[in-house]
Amino acid sequence: MYKKLLLTLPILLISIVGFSQNINTTLDYNEKMSWWRDAKFGMFIHWGPYSMYGGVYNGFNQQRGGAEWIMNRCKIPVMEYRAKASTFNPVNWNADEVVKLAKDTGMKYIVFTTKHHDGFAMFQSKASNFNMVDYTPFKRDIIDEFVKACRKHDIKFGFYYSQSQDWCNAGGATARKLIHEGWPNPDSIRINEFTAANKGAWDCLQREKTFDEYFNSIALPQVKELLERYSDISVIWWDTPMSITDEQASKLQQELSKYPQIITNDRLKRPNFAGDFKTPEGLIPKAEDIVSVDWETCMNIGNSWGYKSWENRWKTPYELIKNLTSIAARGGNYLLNIGPTPLGDVPSEAKSRLIEMGKWMSVYGEAIYGTQRSLIYPAWGDCTRKDVGNKTVLYLCVSEWPKNGKLILDENYRVKKASLLNDNSALKVQRKNKQIIIQVPQKAPNEYVSVIKLELNEKLPINKLISNTAKYFEIVDEQNN
Repeated sequence: MYKKLLLTLPILLISIVGFSQNINTTLDYNEKMSWWRDAKFGMFIHWGPYSMYGGVYNGFNQQRGGAEWIMNRCKIPVMEYRAKASTFNPVNWNADEVVKLAKDTGMKYIVFTTKHHDGFAMFQSKASNFNMVDYTPFKRDIIDEFVKACRKHDIKFGFYYSQSQDWCNAGGATARKLIHEGWPNPDSIRINEFTAANKGAWDCLQREKTFDEYFNSIALPQVKELLERYSDISVIWWDTPMSITDEQASKLQQELSKYPQIITNDRLKRPNFAGDFKTPEGLIPKAEDIVSVDWETCMNIGNSWGYKSWENRWKTPYELIKNLTSIAARGGNYLLNIGPTPLGDVPSEAKSRLIEMGKWMSVYGEAIYGTQRSLIYPAWGDCTRKDVGNKTVLYLCVSEWPKNGKLILDENYRVKKASLLNDNSALKVQRKNKQIIIQVPQKAPNEYVSVIKLELNEKLPINKLISNTAKYFEIVDEQNN
């Protein structure tokens, strides 16, 4: 995945140029985006043969990057990687359990990696036998099982597809990474020189075809297979738009045009294919940098997108819930990633954290689903907003509970009612010196983030945020990992 995120160019330029291709303000577009904007919370799944390495090659822990990049970082030869992939047998995989876990967590959609940069398709494909059904002893179509489970549990589903990078199918694009980013290979100098001379490729087999040949024989046919097989796809999540031309991107866009309900991200091809939403990665952008755009932060529950056997940087339930409220308060979606094990299990550390998030969402989901950004950013937490008729409701997501029993909001709104969202118990409110002072219990109702529902006697204007530093997100590489 692309991991480095730069902030460039004014928002004005986006509205005039970047979004002009396929983002507009018509009712049709807003209708297409409606469910996604309301959903706020989804699951990302990175899974493939790379999980069998677990971030370890030849006894060495991968030095840099997500474990899904191990083939590239460690410069694993194509035939060696293919041989390993031919033993991929995730006998514990249960699509129904994973989808139900997502639903119980409060997630409204799931995006699954159908093909990552290693070129391995998690679905049966006529375009390449390097796929789950034809190449492994498992012999089952993972994507088909996933889709059926999503339909069963009424979860929207989407597909991640690496349309350009492919390290195992000849002609696919490669990203140049130095060998020290993987493991201390004694042949580092020669390998680094080879990649420099071959556009990042480290194996002669990768150079047997041109990228155009690759695109027409693998990428385009596989995307068509997925679209035709699952016409009710909700999201296509492209990744790494290197090497692909505008003409090639247009061919993919033409196929997508047959399915007008599909939402796409901004990683097909820049700058002329802006997609429907921006994708800041691994971080929550500043409020002033996300004006008037649909956006989604994708983020790991741990440190790696793919399964890493030695993962030790799991985010706490507090961090995850705080991320969710902060993203919702800024008008974005939270796409939280898990990387199943080689046997197909969700790591226990990830599962336990998702269960905690689900408990919180079962009580406080009203403060997340269907909300808008409020343009209120208090020091003690986050604030989301809903308009109900001619009145506004604010949800004060308090991550730092006041020790003095007084929660202060630096606004002068006319308040109808304040209550704890968990039990609807009323709270005393006073307006003083252009502040709203809410009397709260000494102990926070929730150990992570508590929510106060503030019902106003007025409908607040939807003010546009003006910023001198307004910028948009351009993902250029995954070098920061």
